[in-house]
Amino acid sequence: MKKHNVGIIGAGVAGLALAYRLIKLGHEVTLYEKNKFAGGQLYSFPIEGENTEIYYHHTFMSDENFISLCNELGIENKLQWFDSSMAYYSNGKQFPFGTPLDLLRFTPLKFMDKIKFGISIFHLQSIKNIHLVESFSAKEWFYEKGYSNVWDVIWEPLFKLKFAELADEISLVWLWDKLIKRGKSRNSGKEKLCYMEGSFFELALALEKEIISSGGTILTNTGIEKIHKEDGVFILNTSNMKRFEHDSVVSTLSTKHHQDIFKTEPSHLQKYDYQSAICALLVLNKPFSQFYWTNVGDYALPFGGIIEHTNFVGKEKYAGKTILYLSKYLDKKSAFYQKSNDEILNDFYLGLEKVNEQFERKSILDAYVFKQPDAQPIVKKGYNPPQIKTEITNLYWISTHHVYPHDRGIEYGIELANKVADYINE
Repeated sequence: MKKHNVGIIGAGVAGLALAYRLIKLGHEVTLYEKNKFAGGQLYSFPIEGENTEIYYHHTFMSDENFISLCNELGIENKLQWFDSSMAYYSNGKQFPFGTPLDLLRFTPLKFMDKIKFGISIFHLQSIKNIHLVESFSAKEWFYEKGYSNVWDVIWEPLFKLKFAELADEISLVWLWDKLIKRGKSRNSGKEKLCYMEGSFFELALALEKEIISSGGTILTNTGIEKIHKEDGVFILNTSNMKRFEHDSVVSTLSTKHHQDIFKTEPSHLQKYDYQSAICALLVLNKPFSQFYWTNVGDYALPFGGIIEHTNFVGKEKYAGKTILYLSKYLDKKSAFYQKSNDEILNDFYLGLEKVNEQFERKSILDAYVFKQPDAQPIVKKGYNPPQIKTEITNLYWISTHHVYPHDRGIEYGIELANKVADYINE
């Protein structure tokens, strides 16, 4: 086996997992990260002494790559499994939405459409061949199969709040895979989800420690400005005016950033676009609701998701405080994305007051706003994922667009890392 000197651009979960795997296989590895920390979107900071992610996360019972990696790193004791609770906000009301009984009590759907909703979920989860769903947009499938009211009442609001004017074009695959994944994470009829003691940043810290102790290099505050190839060797020029050479390079960047530094990469990659995300994190002195996760199906609200983290992991770690996330997906060119943090928070507070008339702004102890320009891959009908092996020999690219047919997640970043490690090792 030839020993490669590999440069990895981006120290998110995929970059860290890949570096760890390559070092274990005997290769030399250098990780380049423009931020002052490794871990990407797993980054956490202390609230009441408890590390808390800037973007909410959980994992599923079926996430075998994630669980296996935690076992390898010796941090499997940090995995904690909790029952999930879900609601759906529609017609000015927050409805429980996690059990068949909840469905029967969901008044926005007529009785026959409630039955059709259950049948449609079973129908999708029973499809094993991806080719049977790839040719449909989600809306087309629901209309063709006779579930049009189910689409109009349940799914269309969620798709529009996630993908805006692109909602009708989004592939059925995107929803199909999510429903299968959630179905596999149920135990005795209840959905079980995983959270990591100390936050999922513990995974990043464990990988970072293992990489460095095994001889790998992680260069933070080091962005890559340009890459070119000379005589079979990649030349990397960094933001701090340094120069590095590698036999192989792996980019874990989003499409635009990937193209910005690889000038020779083909322009057709521009079709792999994203929705941006705004995530607000609030610390409250009292609970907001009784649910962990509330999907918002009401266009009058300025956010699409209410995630009450402490209804999932408990409030004990936070000295009785409530941790609440609010998410909004949108085009980064939109006027809302350009708003100041104070303007965004004010709009979000108005939305919370509509959901819960008992909500008071004086209950807010702290508030933070985080923006992610390349958050959600846009997967339209007929989607073909980009290639991991690029047109340039020994240059590889992995991103959230490469996890198709799955949606983004910690599990799939690790899965991609394992796949690229095999390519380089071969």
